[in-house]
Amino acid sequence: MGKIIAFGEVMMRLEVERYKKLEQVNTLEYSFSGTGVNVLASLEKFGCDTLLLTKLPSNRLGDAAVAYINRLGINTSAIARGGEYIGMYFLEHGFHPRPSTVCYSNREESSFCTSSIEDYEVFQDASHIHFCGISLAISPKIREITITLAEKAKKEGLTASFDCNFRPKLWKEEKDVIKRAYEQMLEISDICFMTEKDAIHTLGLETEEKKKKKQIEHLLRIVARKYDIPIIAGTVRQHVASNEQTLQGFIVKEDNVVYSRNYPLTVYDRIGGGDGFASGILYGYFHRFDLKKMVEFATAAGVLAHTIAGDSPLSTAKDVWRLVNDLHDELER
Repeated sequence: MGKIIAFGEVMMRLEVERYKKLEQVNTLEYSFSGTGVNVLASLEKFGCDTLLLTKLPSNRLGDAAVAYINRLGINTSAIARGGEYIGMYFLEHGFHPRPSTVCYSNREESSFCTSSIEDYEVFQDASHIHFCGISLAISPKIREITITLAEKAKKEGLTASFDCNFRPKLWKEEKDVIKRAYEQMLEISDICFMTEKDAIHTLGLETEEKKKKKQIEHLLRIVARKYDIPIIAGTVRQHVASNEQTLQGFIVKEDNVVYSRNYPLTVYDRIGGGDGFASGILYGYFHRFDLKKMVEFATAAGVLAHTIAGDSPLSTAKDVWRLVNDLHDELER
């Protein structure tokens, strides 16, 4: 298997001391994040060969970001450099019932958001490329680059995965623009990460089903058939109390819908949980797991990502299988 590439923005995460608000502190802890970084960091821990496509500023902030990404084991040789700014977000951790909040800064002027297609003419012996729907939303220019890169990668024989990750607050365009952008990405996707809400809000699909699982089974089967997507995967989350939740994964393949067991979890850091699940599906896909084994591994990987500080999942495949087997033993007792 060749390199696994991810394309997307790298942001600086500025984190308030747990459960405090910005006005209560004088210091912030920083790290670097992004869907591509998170997915590749997890795949690196699973033993895969990875490469990040992004653009970072030509200054000490960019140097720090590259160094941080290198520490995660991700290949940074294809990262373009130029410009002066990196997008930032400020994170305040919530404490039930007060939700966590995120405040963005400098995003539109960042090196990534002002980059061009010429910055990303590298596929370096890759076999797979991963994209995120956030790249479709942050600017028309980045949306065009994302779709162009995806189409070029497919022409060069790479398989492609796409995480819908629909964020209504980031979109400024009309619904028909959103729908067309998502359709273009779905048409080239071999693996898509999507929920019933994504299908409703990005594609305008409708269902009379009331229960979430019935909506998933109805809508995502339609999406799989219409756009000829071999695998669609996602999670069902239920809130139990405060930071206590359950997570159940699913895979839609043709007309089959396969669910994982229901995993209980206590959330330590919510950000990056979906990327942990996505990396588990990709790992299972690359290693030709059957659907049940793939969704169990991915869901356990997503659960463990919720227990790690910071955005990037850092569990090994051995850690994930231990959780899968421990839950199995517990349910069997």
